[in-house]
Amino acid sequence: SLCSETSYVSLTMSIFKPMIIRWIIFVVPTIVGTADGVVGANLKNEVVPSISTTVSSQDGRNRPHNYKILKDEIKYTGWRQIIRRTVLAPPRPHHGEKVIEFDIIDQSKSRNDLENSSRAVIVFAWNSSTKTATLIREYMPACHRILNGLAAGIVEGDKHEDDLVAARFELEEECHLGGGTWHRLTEEGISVPMDKYVVTEVTPHLVIDPCHVPDPRPLDDEEDIEIIHGVTEEEIRQMIREGDMNLVSAWACLLALDRLRELGEIK
Repeated sequence: SLCSETSYVSLTMSIFKPMIIRWIIFVVPTIVGTADGVVGANLKNEVVPSISTTVSSQDGRNRPHNYKILKDEIKYTGWRQIIRRTVLAPPRPHHGEKVIEFDIIDQSKSRNDLENSSRAVIVFAWNSSTKTATLIREYMPACHRILNGLAAGIVEGDKHEDDLVAARFELEEECHLGGGTWHRLTEEGISVPMDKYVVTEVTPHLVIDPCHVPDPRPLDDEEDIEIIHGVTEEEIRQMIREGDMNLVSAWACLLALDRLRELGEIK
């Protein structure tokens, strides 16, 4: 009968209607979007930008926030400085604004300008003929171990014109090397915070084919450094995996190895 047929149709639609709607909403746009993208790519020869070109490190460094520094006080000055930083933290769902105190470290020996971060440099030296690096091995008092690492040091305003000059000085002092072809391993003008509670920022450098300096600049009084030549890429990676290198040196080594691969120095 007509009534029974109508009931059958109504029952069928009530079952399949939600499935049809979901298919229209979710599946059709995906198919159309995919086809559109393929056609567009073939006709326009568009290059899909990588993440690094669409989200720059400068965007990350300048993220807006509502934390406010109320005051900085130097609590200790020696080879390093301990600064008590008082910060007003923004309100959160479970509390309002609150004042927090942090003890932070400045790697510079003594510095009165607390508004600008102190700077440091670190250098990875590479020999393109032997495909090996020059590292240093020295006593590290905090962990009370002798570990491998890279030439590094603080940028001293009265001694260094800029970060590159500081990097050249440190390479000569600690590795007895000079000259070569230099590559900055971060974006131009970018240095990287050393740690959450350290105000010092580090600029890493790669130098290819530096030469031996027969009469190098002297080391600092507290430094006792052994120079290790001929270290391969695999040996460096093994040192990093085994903890035979601190975090900053390991980070700089990995950046340098990536750049050497880009330059065709290593595979």
